[in-house]
Amino acid sequence: MTGAIALALGLSACTAVPGASEQFSEQITTTWTAPADPTAEGPTAAPEVPKESSDLDSEVALSTGMTVSIASMTTMAVTAETPGEVDGSAVVVTVALHNTSDSPQSIDSAVVMLEAADGQVGIATTAGPNQPFAGTIDPGDTATGVYVFMLDDPQGRNVTVSVNYSAGEPIALFAGPIH
Repeated sequence: MTGAIALALGLSACTAVPGASEQFSEQITTTWTAPADPTAEGPTAAPEVPKESSDLDSEVALSTGMTVSIASMTTMAVTAETPGEVDGSAVVVTVALHNTSDSPQSIDSAVVMLEAADGQVGIATTAGPNQPFAGTIDPGDTATGVYVFMLDDPQGRNVTVSVNYSAGEPIALFAGPIH
């Protein structure tokens, strides 16, 4: 009985405002315009992202005011510590990003990849000293990120490291032998 009284009181508080539905429908009325060419197709591929190349020992100054460099590249044997990881040889890549622009740059969506010249892809792992980029770099500041890639027999192999500090921004490519 108490529930029925509460429901009745709650419903009695709901009253319609005269003219409200007409006002609302006037606010959302839009006119649709047909496309100039109704047979035209939209984009069928993602736009090409600019790429800047260098050797492993140089830096790449991107048009966005970010300078990218490989601070170090070493090899090590990693030991699995969590489920899903595997033991094996790996390449540890430390990447430096320096913000020479006038505004803060987000690096939360940074992607670093490694591929050997023979096409073998370095498999990213959280084993080892992995510390990916995160946050924002203020103008004039530098941030470093450490990435670990599983790669068979890495010593002396030629590799390409790609660094995309933020989704949709230019990609820095670095190529050369692992020392």
